[in-house]
Amino acid sequence: MKQNLLKNLTEFATAATARKYKRCSFGLYGVKTGIAACLLFLLPIVATAQPNKTFSGGNHAEAVVWPGYNELLITEIMADETPAGGLPEQEYIELYNPTDKVLTLAGIRYADATSATTLPEVELLPKEYAVVVPNTQVNNFSQYGKVIGISNFPGLNNSGELLQLRRPDGQLIYAVNYSAAWYKDNGKKDGGWSLEMVDVANPCGGAENWTAATHPDGGTPAQANSVAASNPDNTPPILTDAAAIAPDKLLLTFSEKLDSVQAASIAGYNVSPGITIAGAQVPGPLFTEVILQLATPLQENQLYTLTVASMADCAGNLNSQPLQATFALPSVPAPGDVVINEILFNPRPGGTDFVELVNRSGKYINLQNWQLAGGDSTSNAKTITATNYMLAPGQYVLLTSNPGNIKTNYPAAKEEAFLAMAALPAYPDEAGTVVLLQPDRAIADRFGYNEEMHFALLDDVNGVSLERVRLDGASIAGNFHSAATTVLATPGYQNSQVQGEVQAQQIFEVAPQIFSPDGDGFEDFTTINYKADKAGQIANITIFDAQGREVRKLVRNELLAAGGFFQWDGLRADGSKAATGYYVFYIELFGLNGEKSQYKAKVVLGGQL
Repeated sequence: MKQNLLKNLTEFATAATARKYKRCSFGLYGVKTGIAACLLFLLPIVATAQPNKTFSGGNHAEAVVWPGYNELLITEIMADETPAGGLPEQEYIELYNPTDKVLTLAGIRYADATSATTLPEVELLPKEYAVVVPNTQVNNFSQYGKVIGISNFPGLNNSGELLQLRRPDGQLIYAVNYSAAWYKDNGKKDGGWSLEMVDVANPCGGAENWTAATHPDGGTPAQANSVAASNPDNTPPILTDAAAIAPDKLLLTFSEKLDSVQAASIAGYNVSPGITIAGAQVPGPLFTEVILQLATPLQENQLYTLTVASMADCAGNLNSQPLQATFALPSVPAPGDVVINEILFNPRPGGTDFVELVNRSGKYINLQNWQLAGGDSTSNAKTITATNYMLAPGQYVLLTSNPGNIKTNYPAAKEEAFLAMAALPAYPDEAGTVVLLQPDRAIADRFGYNEEMHFALLDDVNGVSLERVRLDGASIAGNFHSAATTVLATPGYQNSQVQGEVQAQQIFEVAPQIFSPDGDGFEDFTTINYKADKAGQIANITIFDAQGREVRKLVRNELLAAGGFFQWDGLRADGSKAATGYYVFYIELFGLNGEKSQYKAKVVLGGQL
């Protein structure tokens, strides 16, 4: 150790090495006195074994160091340079030194999501900006300020991506995961404008601390940003999600960068009932997530509560109240657990489609990586969500590309049940098929619809959804009905035409026995429920009025399942509404061996008084 220390001091003390590393300027002191001054200055630094320090100065020695965390910032990003305004048509990033130290960039790794490069041996003075461009563009940017040219410049994604700066030893300096949404201006998002950090004293800030440049040129490379303003972070972090990613692992997601040291302490977390926490990790580079290692495994079909006693963000803001979230260990889904509950395929002019799902199982099911498709092919499938989204037993979720439009057209809609998708598959107004796919591409549910399934007496079907009648029924035309005219659709909540399961006590049973097809959502149709006593039976159902006149052939040669139902909406064979009064269902049942059975059931078609 002593020999190495003496060797280092001797090397640092030579004039040749001093010139090479720019660590000392002997100036007025003279060479002999200058070497002594350098030795006195270097001794404590070398003794602390910090190999990243070099030195420069005027008439005295000054430390030049690698930056620590948040000591070198990316403060401007030109991701989409076309069409150019007054700037050269070139992608760039801007670096800023917020410290009072001279920083060396030698060996620092700059990386995007797919590639990386190394910054050259350049010093950045305190509060100094520099623009980073490809070597071939250095001259084009020299008029704006300090320019750093690099080879293998990582291309910037227009839509956004993760950018990182790391020291040669791998230590994180700064990271930002920018997004096109940060422009907050649809026109500027289309190109020719940079994203600028608003407050360089708030490096922990995300979307709220970035926006589109306002300078007429489209950006301010190597200069103070055109949007520069005080924008401190005074808000503590919010717990946005808790998800069980394994029986013994819990992933917590927060609204902003955390104090990673404080977040790694297990003392601040509690999971009930009955779960012991063994450890906590705060993965970088963004530090917005915490992974809790559980000593006690989670159980399926159990709802848990996570409590975070306190949590500080990167800026030091601490929440004053405990943070809580409920979660469950997701179960493996089976086809039919989650089904299509409602569809709007023919919206009003200016409206948008939606598909509503419901979890009719007793499981907690994660919709992450589930897909929606349209038509007979699943090649056009769209991912519902790439992130955790737990659907509890009996819970609804409404899928749409425009939640605001749905809320405007249906004021009673439950926004907490909305899940926005970038785009839904195409669902034509005349006819189509909705297909729901599990992550393994197994078909969870399929529903073929057409416009003729709407209640025939509706004056206008635009903006009227088709709703599932019975939760446990099949996804067939007979189990869907037009939503009540009083609401037109029920996005995010119980269907207006929902009917509880009827357990037929006889082979055939009518419920309700009095109905009124007036579109008010209360007993707008009746059902003939059946419970087959043997397999392979074929049914015909004909409706007669009280005078014995045929009104409608409702069912012809229908192969019965073990149980099910048929619905009558009160319409005659010609599509007109039947008069109020008594009606008889005449049911013929044919067995495999030619045996025939006959049944009759009465129903009353009522109307408004």
